[in-house]
Amino acid sequence: MSLRRTLLASLLPLAAAILTPAQAQQPSAPQVDTQQFQSWEVRCPKGGERQSCVMSQIVNNPDSNDPLMRAMVGHPAQADGPVMVFLLPLGVRLAPGIQLQVDDNEPVGMPYQVCLQQGCRANLALSPQLLAQLRGGNKATVSAIAPDGKRLDMDLSLMGFTSASQRIASQ
Repeated sequence: MSLRRTLLASLLPLAAAILTPAQAQQPSAPQVDTQQFQSWEVRCPKGGERQSCVMSQIVNNPDSNDPLMRAMVGHPAQADGPVMVFLLPLGVRLAPGIQLQVDDNEPVGMPYQVCLQQGCRANLALSPQLLAQLRGGNKATVSAIAPDGKRLDMDLSLMGFTSASQRIASQ
């Protein structure tokens, strides 16, 4: 199995766990510990296995307040470092992929990996340089192309990113 497929396989449960709404979970005792770091939420499975901790942020549509995008960062076992996963709505143009730009730094492009019922997903391995930009930045802009060809920019707040990323790295 190629590294890309192995990484993809390891991220599917990660994404599924984060994307499951809290209301849809069974009424039994919570299976995760949740901490809020300003704009970022960190979820860790109970029982001390911190290698599965994930941080996430939901970006809502300013007009309707409906979820528009979810950004997640985790440390999959098969990856050499942290991986950022973006889940965007269905209906975006796939061929151009998406871009991530931290403040005024050079944008980083990435392809979509798969589209599922929940949306279209793109993964980005975070280099030490990009991780430092995210930790030192104020906002990150994720850009996709809408069906009409117009650029769709979604802003991620980086408030709390440093603390949240240090929390999920301290495993």
